[in-house]
Order: sequence, then structure tokens, then C-alpha cells
Amino acid sequence: MSVAAADGTGSAARLSGVSLNYGKTAALADITLEIPAGRTVGFIGPDGVGKSSLFSLVSGARKLQAGTVEVLGGDMADAGHRRAACPLIAYMPQGLGKNLYPTLSVAENIDFFARLFGHDRGERRRRIAELTEATGLSGFLDRPAGKLSGGMKQKLGLCCALVHDPSLLILDEPTTGVDPVARDGFWRILAELSRRDGVTIFISTHFMNEAERCDRISLMHAGKVLVTGAPDELDAERGTATLEDAFIGWLEEASGDATLGSGAPGEAAAATASAAPRPPARQRRFDLRRTFSYSNREALELRRDPIRLTLALLGSVILMLVMGYGLSFDVEGLNFAVLDRDQTTASRDYTMSIAGSRYFNEREPLSGYQDLDRRMRAGEISLAIEIPPGFARSVARGDDAEIAAWIDGAMPSRGETVSGYVQGMHANWLQAKAREAGLSAALAGRVNVETRFRYNPDVKSLPAIVPAVIPVLLMLIPAMLAALSVVREKELGSIVNFYVTPTTRLEFLIGKQLPYVLLSTASFLILVALAVLVFGVPLRGSFAVLLLAAILYVTAATSIGLLISSFMRSQIAAIFGTAILSMLPAVSFSGMIDPVSSLQGFGRAIGEIYPTTYFLTISRGTFSKALGFGDLYLQFVPLVLTVPIVLAAAALALRKQER
Repeated sequence: MSVAAADGTGSAARLSGVSLNYGKTAALADITLEIPAGRTVGFIGPDGVGKSSLFSLVSGARKLQAGTVEVLGGDMADAGHRRAACPLIAYMPQGLGKNLYPTLSVAENIDFFARLFGHDRGERRRRIAELTEATGLSGFLDRPAGKLSGGMKQKLGLCCALVHDPSLLILDEPTTGVDPVARDGFWRILAELSRRDGVTIFISTHFMNEAERCDRISLMHAGKVLVTGAPDELDAERGTATLEDAFIGWLEEASGDATLGSGAPGEAAAATASAAPRPPARQRRFDLRRTFSYSNREALELRRDPIRLTLALLGSVILMLVMGYGLSFDVEGLNFAVLDRDQTTASRDYTMSIAGSRYFNEREPLSGYQDLDRRMRAGEISLAIEIPPGFARSVARGDDAEIAAWIDGAMPSRGETVSGYVQGMHANWLQAKAREAGLSAALAGRVNVETRFRYNPDVKSLPAIVPAVIPVLLMLIPAMLAALSVVREKELGSIVNFYVTPTTRLEFLIGKQLPYVLLSTASFLILVALAVLVFGVPLRGSFAVLLLAAILYVTAATSIGLLISSFMRSQIAAIFGTAILSMLPAVSFSGMIDPVSSLQGFGRAIGEIYPTTYFLTISRGTFSKALGFGDLYLQFVPLVLTVPIVLAAAALALRKQER
């Protein structure tokens, strides 16, 4: 039998010399084939012979490596033709409900696909009613797809595939795992589609009784099409009583003859196109309806996934509470002990001056150096004061009075702060004693430098930490959630809906992004309320300026997450990759710890282009310095530029076809 369609009906698809390899493994080997329009063409063969690979090439879901695939009158290697042909093609990949969204109901799944193809509300309702009535799903409109039986999932997948009235329906093993009654009902629907609507059906199956229902069938083995023809013709050609016996004979021959191919290419090219399907219509380059379709679907899934919704809305808040209370550099209430070798009224007064401050709590006196070392090792004290013999005498004479301060330096920044406090209290105590002794005139002649801190006069940690933590958190959580939203589709297989529908890269990415921008903005509002009401950090500048900057910033953060998702294939990799690639620059190179101007080399370059640098300046400026838009407008420019640049990079990196 010829591989070509010689029935005069025209061709819906034509393959010539198609080959496909996965690494060193050949999935398809020089296939030449024609699919006649308006017919049901079945493919049958053992697992792993290339049926799914062939179907993904015809649907446009997979990138072609060698040969040509023409579908609906155009080359599928041409991105423009693929985009135009998408509304005329429907593809159900292998797997029960693989193209469905389990948390969405039956009606919501169909509505999502209808939105992608531009149906208005009235048309969507009509198509949902028609398709669910025809498939027997009308009584299950509100049931989540994940709770349907196998047969009902496949019927729902068929409804989603048919919602836009395709000319070519590609079904990859749609009845595998489905009970016999549901399989029979499924095939009755397909027969009606082919007979009444003239839909070309391209289907693979493991069941011989299903293959017999096709107008034409092809047997595949080892990446090749061994034979194609009508079921009765194949029986006659082999001289067997059943189609199963005929195929077993061809498979046995193929197993011993590796030269069997896929038919004569000349015959495949001989079919005419007298009744070819309607040509594809021109599609819009960007359609907000498809964008909002993905946004609406993402929002529905978030509402029904409490863990993701909680992480999106409150993840930053939880981290803010932890970091706000745990990352204080204020030195208050630290334990100290005194090794008093003077044992005088002056030494006890000195000890009381330290114990009377809010910075230190006095503990049991030290008995010696061993006791000092033991207690500091155990963490019982952070400061030890040693008052030497003759301390009181030196103070009374006006001589230099020295003490020894032993400080726990495990945390250098805190140790330096403690050192500064001890030196300040020591100097104040000595000055007080000098005034009591009538030596204030001698002190008056000395130069006295008074230090005043602007914006944070009490030198508290929280007013410095909170405005810096907000930008870090608004980078981490939104970027991670945006990345997971795309990678999750890759893992579940529903990314194929992006491959085979008219949705463009930007429509898909922006549609995914919008819900997380809104949720992150809400999270920002909660963070600001937390900063002001719980941590007591006043917002002295313009809230409107801070809000506008936050919206731009979370849009940039989610764009970075989308860019990262283009290179990730698992959710675990996306979580770790996003955490590292977003947090390291935000914490190390954006001015949170050291000013960007003090950095050098690669760190300085990252700091100059990373959006956290500019939002951190805006956050600190509005919280602590009462700055407005006139003071900060230059910081908005990099934020505005980051969004389109990163989104464009994400769109370029995102694949519209599997490879």
C-alpha cells in the first residue's frame, strides 16, 4: 500500500523526509507521509516507536530537526504559519488530562481555552453548553478536572480541543487508561465529528478494534511508517483474517529487515489538494484577551491552592517579622560582669553607672580570669569589665584612670558597638567625677566634639533595617512565584497548551505575571503597615511615591523570575535558582550592607544595574528622609527600563516549541 493519500480529497498535512533524534537515539527516521483531509487517520504500533514525536511535530509543539512538515498548506518550520494555523489545529497530548488544569472546574477549563481563541462571553457559554451536552459532561460543570474519572478527563480534553472548531484534530492515545464503555462513547463522538463536520482526525491507539474504525491506518515500528492504507485493503494485501494478524506479520518482517521504510516519496507528493481545508487566517501579534485568559486562569488556581496563595500574600510578611525581630544590631540588655580588683566606693559607683544604663544587665561578679573565660564561652556574658587596683586613687588625683573591657567578638559589628558604648560611658563617668571634684574649669579648655545623627537620631536598628528589608523580600518572593508559575506548567505538561495555541510569548508571560504583581503589591501594603504599626518605623516621605516605586519594582522582580524560568525545567531547580540569583545581588551588591559606590569590579557592575539598588534608595529616602518624587525621580528611570528589557529577554529565551 502507498503511504500517500490517493483518494483525491486533498491533504491536511504532508511530511517529507522527517527525522528526529533525542541525543543519539533516533525517534523518527526519514518519514514521508500524507494525511488526507476530512478523514480519520489512525496510527498504531508498540510503545516507543515515535508516534508521540510524530504527532508533536505535526501539531507544531516540537521543533523540526530534519525534513519538512506542511500542515494546512504551509510549512510548520515557519513561525508565521504556525501562528496563523494554530486556530485551525487542536492537539491532545498523551496522558490522562495532561492538557487540563486540575484545580479548575470542567466549565472553567473549557472557558480558558475558549478565551485563548478569542471567543466572547456569549460564544463561550454557548460552546460550553454544546460540548458538555455532546460529551455527557453537562452534569459535572462545577467538578474540578482533577476529580474526574479517566474517561471523563479525556472527554473534557476533547471539549477543550474542539472549543474553537478546528479543522485538524490530533489525538495522542486519547483512550489509554479509559474503560471500554467510555472508549466506545469517545469514538462515537469522533465519528460524528468526521462525518458531520469534516474534521480531519489524526489519532494514535493501542487498540486494534479502534484502529479498524479509522478511514486509514498506519503501522509504525522503530521510528518508521511500515505501511498505510484502509483497514480492509491491508487485510487483503496480507491475506489475513484479521487486521491484528496482518500487523503482526508486518512487525515480524520489520524486525528482521531494517531496510523497510515509510513508502515512496513520489507517491506522497502525488495527492491533489482539490478539497484542502480552509487556509489559516491572519492572527494578531498581541491580543489582550489571551493575556487576560492566562491571568484569569492563574488567579483561579491561586484561589484554590491555599499554600501558594498564602506564600504569595503573606510569605514576605512572615519573613519581615522574623527579620525585623531577629536582625537587630541594637545593643540593649546585654549581660555583663565585673572583675573588681579595687573594691572601693569609686569602683562600685563605676559598676553601677554601667548597670544603670538600658544597654547592659549586671550579673554575678567575676572571681578571676578562668571564671571570665568560662562564662563568656558559655554565652552567659557578652562583656567583662576589669577594674584594676588603685582605680579610685587615680580618679581622685585626676590621673588617667584605665579599665579593661573584655568583649565577645563572635559578632564583630555588635562587638564594635559594645566597645563604643563602653568608651562613651567611661568618658562620661570620668567627666562627672571631674565636675564633682571641681575640675570642670580644666575640662572647659579642651576641644569637645558633639556628634548628631540625622534621620535616625537614636541610632536604632529597626529604622535602618526595615526600609532595607522590604526591597529584599519584594525581590525574593515575587520572583520565585513567577518562576514557579511557568516551570510548574513544564512539569505538569500543560505547557503544551502554550505551544499549540495562538498565544504569543509576551501574552503568556504577561498573563502569568499580572496576578503576582497584584498580590505582591498587596503584600507591599501589608509590609508598610507592619513597619509603621508594629515596628514603629515612621514613614516620613510620600507614600504615593513609595507605592508607585513598589509597583514598578515588583513588576521588575516578577520579570526576573520569568526570565529565570526560561532556563529551568523543575520546580526545585526554579526555587533554588531564583533564591540564589535574586537574593545574592539584592543583599550583597545593592547597597543594603555597603554603598554601591564603595564596591569594585563585578560587584559594582551588578549593583549599578540591579533594580534593588534603586528601590532601596527610594525606600530609605521615603521612610527616613521625608523625600518626595522631586528628590527621587532619577531612581525611577532604571526601574522603568528594567521591566521591558527583562521581559523582552524572557520572551526571547522562552521556547514556543519543545526540542
